[in-house]
Amino acid sequence: MSSVYPWQQSQWQRLQAARQQGRLPHALLLTGAQGMGKAAFARLFAQSLLCETTLQDAIPCGVCRYCRLYEAGNHPDIISMAPPEGKKVIAVDQVRAIAQFVTLTSQYAGYKVVIIEPAEVMNINASNSLLKTLEEPSAETLLLLVTHQPAQLPATIRSRCQEVRFGIEPDAGRAWLAQQLPTDADIDLLLALAGGAPLKALELSGDGMAQQRERLLDGLEQFVRRQLDPIALAAQCVKLGAERSLDWLYSWSADMIRLKSAAGRPPRQANPDLHDRLLKLADQVSLTQLFLLQDRVRQAQRALERNLNPSLVMESVLIHWQHSVAHNKQKIA
Repeated sequence: MSSVYPWQQSQWQRLQAARQQGRLPHALLLTGAQGMGKAAFARLFAQSLLCETTLQDAIPCGVCRYCRLYEAGNHPDIISMAPPEGKKVIAVDQVRAIAQFVTLTSQYAGYKVVIIEPAEVMNINASNSLLKTLEEPSAETLLLLVTHQPAQLPATIRSRCQEVRFGIEPDAGRAWLAQQLPTDADIDLLLALAGGAPLKALELSGDGMAQQRERLLDGLEQFVRRQLDPIALAAQCVKLGAERSLDWLYSWSADMIRLKSAAGRPPRQANPDLHDRLLKLADQVSLTQLFLLQDRVRQAQRALERNLNPSLVMESVLIHWQHSVAHNKQKIA
């Protein structure tokens, strides 16, 4: 990424102005939906702080010795923190390394930068350790915490960071996608499916994504008609990707809630192309059961983040749905 995305211009300009005025805070919390490019923004902003000769709008030059070190992953004044390979949690030992790093003098007499992404996966001990660093900030040091789930961070950490929110900007996202996709792409549908997030919409446009979504909905319809048992559908979800399957189930349940609550008014849907099929599915359960199902999907998403078995997680959600459908049919009978 050599420049900020179009929907990030105001955040970039605001932070660069704060930097020029000497008002850049010691910790920034970058928030917004998945697919808004927050991590890429954090990396580019960090590089701009380290760059020797920035270009117009403070974009890093990419050719100075500091940029070359950064792009090679060898710049000594920046560290990035993420879960180790095969893990889903940032542990306390990793965060302790941050505390040691920020006490050191910059090797190039500039900023020292720390990027933590995704910040919400720090365990409780790691969060407590980071809090000590936030409470005693070092000069010319910037911590960039990137998250799409700020509520999962302790309030004590959120309160010590300045939030930079990346909201949905449909026009900017639509114009950018028009440059990335074939002319026959249904950009409005992709953005609706992605909740307005352009990078997620671009991902959804990839080969096979639409077919996977269709296959899962077919399986769900068979499941509701009792032509497919929850174990078999769970296996299908895991094969497609448990995390993605849960995202779709959550999106579909949200649309079903909107459809049942519409009271004659056409609701705004995340999946407008599935209106009739989701309406039929919504008729199988009560509104209360749909809210409970949505809560169960959210719990399943958090369970996956804790590294629980994906098959068991999916089976639990689908067995709950099966019971809801059966209960509703008994009431109707």
